[in-house]
Amino acid sequence: MKRVDIVNMIHKDKDLNLSLDKREIHKIVNDTFDMISEYLTTDIKEGKKVMISGFGTFIIKRRKGKVGRNPKTGEEKLIPDRLGISFKAGKELKKKINQK
Repeated sequence: MKRVDIVNMIHKDKDLNLSLDKREIHKIVNDTFDMISEYLTTDIKEGKKVMISGFGTFIIKRRKGKVGRNPKTGEEKLIPDRLGISFKAGKELKKKINQK
């Protein structure tokens, strides 16, 4: 699914009863993702998270360093510790996935 798919789904949803055109919906969707990204990338630290009730949690986690290997040459290379982002699905999302 892409951002444009989300915009189209919101635009076509009659239950929402929105009087917005696609351009306005696109701006809201983009601004929402931008705000989440901005929050997570400002003052980056381990444990920082964004929780979306009923959907899940995005959390910054430390990834341990490891020894990697170049598959072509077999040369080993040290990959240092780093921060990464993880997603943990919420209970409601897990429940919906397991029902289908």
